[in-house]
Formats: sequence, C-alpha cells, structure tokens
Amino acid sequence: MNLSKILTTGRPAIMANRFRANNLCRPAHRHYLLLLALLGLVQPACADALKATSLHYTLLQSSPQDARYFTQGLEIHQGQLLQSSGLYGKSKLVSRPLNAEPQSPDAKLSWQQALPKNYFAEGLTVLDDTVYLLSWREQTLWRFELNSGKLRSRSTYQGEGWGLSNNGKHLIRSDGSDTLYFHDPTTLTIDRQIAVTRRGTAVKNINELEFAHGLIWANIWFSSEIIAIDPATGHVVAVLDVAELARRERTHNPDPNAVTNGIAYDARDDTFWVTGKHWSNLYQLKLNTQPLNKP
Repeated sequence: MNLSKILTTGRPAIMANRFRANNLCRPAHRHYLLLLALLGLVQPACADALKATSLHYTLLQSSPQDARYFTQGLEIHQGQLLQSSGLYGKSKLVSRPLNAEPQSPDAKLSWQQALPKNYFAEGLTVLDDTVYLLSWREQTLWRFELNSGKLRSRSTYQGEGWGLSNNGKHLIRSDGSDTLYFHDPTTLTIDRQIAVTRRGTAVKNINELEFAHGLIWANIWFSSEIIAIDPATGHVVAVLDVAELARRERTHNPDPNAVTNGIAYDARDDTFWVTGKHWSNLYQLKLNTQPLNKP
C-alpha cells in the first residue's frame, strides 16, 4: 500500500481507502492501521483492531454470600441486591438488602421466588418497577414485581438465554454466542442485534451482562475477564481482569464450574460488585474509568 498516495491525493482517494479499510484489519497491516487511525482515515470497524483499554480496580470490600448460589444474574437497585441462581431443580430469584450478610441459607431475604424444577434460571435485569428473568433453554422470560417478587407475567422468546441487561429502552440478551440482542420489553421483538468483536475477532461465550457508563459490561464464560462493549458498534473498548479474585475463591472451592459470573453496578457510589458461581463472596470494586473518557 502506498501511503504517500493516500496523503497527497484528494478526497476521492481518501473515500476509496475508507471503503477498503476492512483489509487493513489484518495483523500484517497493523502499523498502517495505527497511522491511518491517527489521521482519521480508518472507518470505525477497522479501529476495532486496536487494543482495548485495560482497566484497573481498587478492591473496597468483600461481602459474604451463600456459596450454594450458582450465580447467573446480579443487579443492584436502590440498595437491594437481586440475584438469580441456576441449575435444574434449584433455580431461584432472590432479593435482599445489599448490606445484609446471610449467616444461614436465605437469611435476611426481602423475598424469593423458586422456579419450577424443569427451568434453569439465567440472567436478570430491573427496568422501571419490574424484574425480568431469563431461562436457559426453555425460551421463557418472567416478569416479577420489584418490591414484592410477585409474578406479573411470562413470555416466550427464540433462542437460549444467558445474560440480561437493559439500556432504559431495550432488554439486552446474550445467548452464549458473539451476538447481543435488543428486545422490546413488552413484546420481546428483536429490534436490532450486534456482533461483539475484539481486535477484529468474534467474542463468544458472552454470559452475564450489565449496562453502565453507556457501555455493556459482560462476563465471558470460563474467563476472568470482564469486557466493556460499545453498544453502537459491538467493539470491545475495555477489559477488566479479576483473576486475583477468582484465585481467592479457588483456594476454598476447586470446583472448575465455580467461574466468574455476576456484575452489578451501583450508581449511588459509582462502584461495581462482582462474584461467581458458588463463590463465597461478593466483591465491591472501584474502577478507574478515566481512560474511557479520553477522546
């Protein structure tokens, strides 16, 4: 590729190179890509090949929880912690004060809902005064009243349910693939979907979701990394690695299925709470998100 031609010719040449910019996403062209990105000549899809920002955190505290929870969804709403626990015959949805530390199973719960034995609870999210809960392979979504846990309704959707979040308008669902689906909360119609990529490569096994700072945060199944996704493009813009927390949990629980899963953002103090399947603790993290605000 002749860079001097790109820099000295007029606008038509620049537009032509915008059109062909996807070819630059290959690793062999990375040095060209960096220069073109600085010059503003690379279309957004190609900019995804640049390395995502690594975020750092400060551990503020840990809070004990029932280690029998096979955590699927995690959410904080006005001081209440909502958590869904999976597995057939054991699935349930619970709500308790965030600062409550259960000394015995299900202690200090505000309410709980057990699912029928043939359902596997998955991700959850709170929109307005309703808790939305997915099932894994049963293609069923429940709506519960936020304060009481009373069942309001249930609907069906196509595909698997893994993680669930919302942007204030749409329910955002993952299904273990590299695709995120944006559903109408009432009809569950898919209004749009995005493919998630990291440096030009599809990111699969997307699990639990959270929406914060205008980004979709996601656990990756069997990974200690939490990724932050641009909801407009699907590009991974930042990565948070909580491997140290996972190692802490493995010291007393070697179960290979006890993986990182569960992200809850608390807007009251701008912190994130994270946990995992069969973890004994929730961890409150303060993230340095300043790198995300750079132009």
